[in-house]
Amino acid sequence: MAHVRKLPDGTWIEHLLDDHSHEVARRSGEFAAYFGCTDWARLAGLWHDLGKYREAFQRYIKKVSGYDAEAHIEGVPGRVDHSTAGAIHAMEKLGPYGRILAYLIAGHHAGLPDWNSAEEGHSSLFIRVKEGKKKGYLQEVLAGSPPQDILDQSRPNRVAASRLDGAMGQDAFFLSG
Repeated sequence: MAHVRKLPDGTWIEHLLDDHSHEVARRSGEFAAYFGCTDWARLAGLWHDLGKYREAFQRYIKKVSGYDAEAHIEGVPGRVDHSTAGAIHAMEKLGPYGRILAYLIAGHHAGLPDWNSAEEGHSSLFIRVKEGKKKGYLQEVLAGSPPQDILDQSRPNRVAASRLDGAMGQDAFFLSG
């Protein structure tokens, strides 16, 4: 589940994670077509919420929304990181080019992080990726069995990567999220 909300009549509307990821990918690709980066933005859209496949996130969303009052959140104060796993996946799948997507993915709510900045502390992308790997975020995602059509994507054109604009990608996520 990507999102859930309760209607005034008490019924729940679930936004399934697979559907959400594909829709964000479609919209991101449409926005990025204007500057020739459809494939890159589509990948960012597919992978931006990979961390929501983590069991910790699924328990979190069910508990805080009231969707499942019995959901128990163990050792998870506050929010559950859902973007670092996608950033890690992008870097592992696409090598150095994956870092471009990692910035978009990791910053899709809070803005683009610095790679490594003393002022930013644990919010720098380098630290988030390092900590996410240590904590096994991507392994937790893979244990949640995300669809292979989301995970297994080939690297888009390298030339287009130089045109990819972070603000455009972030706006696409905001509009659909």
